[in-house]
Amino acid sequence: MEFLKEIKLIQGGMGVYVSNWRLAKAVAMEKPGITAGTVSGTGLDWVYVRLLQLGDPGGHVRRALKAFDDMFETGIGKKILDRYFIDGGKAPGSQFKNPPQQIVRALDGTDILPLPSQPEEPVTLALDNDNIELLIATGFAEVWLAKEGHSGNIFINFLKKVELPLVYTMYGAMLADVDGVIIGAGNPDGLPAICSQLVNHETVRIDIQVLYREPGEDFYVPFDPKQVADGKFTHKPLHRPAILAIASLQGLVQTLADSQSKPPDGFIIEHHTAGGHNAGPLGPMKLDTLGQPIYSELDEPDMHAIQQIGLPFWLAGGYGSSEKIRKALNYGATGVQVGSVFALAEESGMKPAYRTAILNEIKKGTDDAALVRTTLFSPTGFPFKVAQLDGTLADDSVYQARSRLCDIGLLQQRGLSKPDENGKRRLFHRCSAAPVESFVKKRGLPHNTESRRCLCNGLLSTVGLGQVKNQVEEPAIVTLGNHLDSIRRLSHQGQYPYWVHDVVQDLLGE
Repeated sequence: MEFLKEIKLIQGGMGVYVSNWRLAKAVAMEKPGITAGTVSGTGLDWVYVRLLQLGDPGGHVRRALKAFDDMFETGIGKKILDRYFIDGGKAPGSQFKNPPQQIVRALDGTDILPLPSQPEEPVTLALDNDNIELLIATGFAEVWLAKEGHSGNIFINFLKKVELPLVYTMYGAMLADVDGVIIGAGNPDGLPAICSQLVNHETVRIDIQVLYREPGEDFYVPFDPKQVADGKFTHKPLHRPAILAIASLQGLVQTLADSQSKPPDGFIIEHHTAGGHNAGPLGPMKLDTLGQPIYSELDEPDMHAIQQIGLPFWLAGGYGSSEKIRKALNYGATGVQVGSVFALAEESGMKPAYRTAILNEIKKGTDDAALVRTTLFSPTGFPFKVAQLDGTLADDSVYQARSRLCDIGLLQQRGLSKPDENGKRRLFHRCSAAPVESFVKKRGLPHNTESRRCLCNGLLSTVGLGQVKNQVEEPAIVTLGNHLDSIRRLSHQGQYPYWVHDVVQDLLGE
């Protein structure tokens, strides 16, 4: 992993398709070897299905899926096109056809599980083959498009909280020769070892968190690449990408470095001012007058301790300037990860209307604290940064007017009902942003639903892929970090658009 030591700037993997292949490719090509472009791996199956139903503008999805079929002779890409592509695009007021939700079931295809006779014996669950094929194909396609025509570094970013699709999408990215995998929003211990196994197409175990299980009871989904597409992916070993774990404090960094399976190849030390999901503050949760979590000195990373661990690391959250990069290097970091300033670049996947709305707020003089707030909107329970834009889910009136539902389910929890008189339990999927009565029926507590927003639908709307219901598009939810100085500087206080070239030149110069 010697190439990691040369990377000074990693572009953040933001939201759903904000960090798309166009943005990542532009970053990687700007200063090859010194920069790394990152695609977001979250929800790629939903993104690609909806792009196809919009008629695949530019033909890029069809081109990538054709490359997938040509390379592996599986026909999976054609199957996806036959199922979802609409020539000329769907009618503007019509709904998108959804791909199948990622629902795990017992091996007999039901959601019924007996009480374990031997608690220490793992319980095997299964995911539908259509889900697996779609995840692998779209993971490949996004990375293939980002890497096409250059030799720069392309990474892919995942949320550990979205645990079920991660390994399949990562495998698809590896088939496209991805250079690095970044994993945040949870403890990624075990994933570096899984990645190494997938290099040789070995069977891996995807551990699944299931609530209300019996003591000692474990659940997992096996993934054997040789059982997918008649083993056509497995003819030669793959390139092993670097694994970078996102952590906020030295404790998790040390724990992962001492992993019993395999440590990551490096770390991104993300400050709680970074956009998207953040680690919660240490100690009991306390909120300020705006309902934001209060962080303290306990939540500041010990840079000396992290440097002593000896693995390369990058700093994130407020490092979007050349001065801050020099500061990071003085701490012993290899470089920095920067997100928000790229999210507002013209190559970003963010819908132009939302980029313009943010720049207009900056032009009006809205300060950072008023424009971006740390909320408890996420169904994950993690703090989540939200840009305060009219007409989006940041607006309580928009939130209250929206009917609660969970029709995508990437952030669902899995749990077990209480045993019936026959000792049988039902495996259920629930989300705290779903209808309250549904969540409570599945052993949830009502207070855990308060203010919870549907991030799945909201983030898809942020990139222009929102579902249409009754002729109205789902409201968006836009995330940014707390530090917007670089956006102000490059946009001349919100007055002008800017591009990736401008960002990289501003940060790294000549």
